[in-house]
Amino acid sequence: MQNEKSFHDRVQRAEKLKLAVSSFQPAYQPADVSYSLASFTASIERAAAANLAVDDSRVPYQDNTADRIALVKTIAPLITQSLAYVKSNTAWAKRFDAIKALADKVRGVRPPKAQKGDPATDKKTRNSGERSYVEIAAHLKRYIARLEALTGYAPPDTKISITQLNAQHSTLTDLNQSVPALAQTLTDAIADRQESYNGPTGLKACFDGVKVSVKGQYGQTSSQFKSISGMRW
Repeated sequence: MQNEKSFHDRVQRAEKLKLAVSSFQPAYQPADVSYSLASFTASIERAAAANLAVDDSRVPYQDNTADRIALVKTIAPLITQSLAYVKSNTAWAKRFDAIKALADKVRGVRPPKAQKGDPATDKKTRNSGERSYVEIAAHLKRYIARLEALTGYAPPDTKISITQLNAQHSTLTDLNQSVPALAQTLTDAIADRQESYNGPTGLKACFDGVKVSVKGQYGQTSSQFKSISGMRW
């Protein structure tokens, strides 16, 4: 399995092979132009460009993925604080259970399963495991709608105001839309790089072809072939 370093290393190895062959006397003249120095150079450049495309595609994907994880971690305590604010007003008591149910979905908590023979347990919460970020955004939207329906919901801490919670929802929605597109761009770049290295006309085929061409032109015991025979892909 090739890692990121190995891709860059192979470009450097190919450059080293090209430099060595370009200095040969008499001049290198392969039977197949697919293995000419011009073709080899173009193959190296394609592979190097493919490396750059993967690197450039990975950065925004990783950044947005990290931002989304951080945002959800930020939202959870705001929901907890908001829920406490709702609970503190007895006028909203009859709405509390429904609001808490949505809050639990946003935070990803649920009551533990009761063991057989156990008495009824209190509804303690625990992490529900990995969930869809799209689901989290949908639950958050419903939670905000519940708060909007409460007459007089205007907490003094603006972090849990309707306006700020809507802003958090909007940011999460934007990230949910961007991450899949960025992931696809990265996937395509990785596939293109794989082709530039291991495809029928990729860097490996050209690398191997140049070595065979040198052996064929100068002979197995020649100084030219001996100078590059130890160069490994």
